[in-house]
Amino acid sequence: MDSTLMVNVEPRGESPIADPVEEFRGIVCDALDTAEETYGVEDLECHLERALVVLQRNPELRPQFESELVSLLDSIKEGVIEVVSYAMHELRWPAVERAIREKISVPGVDVSDVRLYGVMLEAFSDSWRDRDLYGRFSR
Repeated sequence: MDSTLMVNVEPRGESPIADPVEEFRGIVCDALDTAEETYGVEDLECHLERALVVLQRNPELRPQFESELVSLLDSIKEGVIEVVSYAMHELRWPAVERAIREKISVPGVDVSDVRLYGVMLEAFSDSWRDRDLYGRFSR
């Protein structure tokens, strides 16, 4: 079996999921599309939770997942803040935190972007003020 291809055969004849990184990308796309269509996090949380499960289920792929999350920082559009914040509140990966801090420190960075990066950095704290917006963290 090719080591770059991991097949997960789902019960009841559902289609197999070949690559966890591709699965994660698809879930992120779903989340970003949903974020464009809605204003609340209620509709987003199912996608955010699915993305988090993929990240947690595949620790051996952490470097690839970190790259995926860091690449989202290049274009802060609807949903990116939520995807990064939700996952990093749970996982707290230093590489992603460093990448956010680097984005803030770039000379000439847009002030609005600095604020949005700051919102993502807050998620690395136990006292993240937005945690209560999500069922997972408001328990």
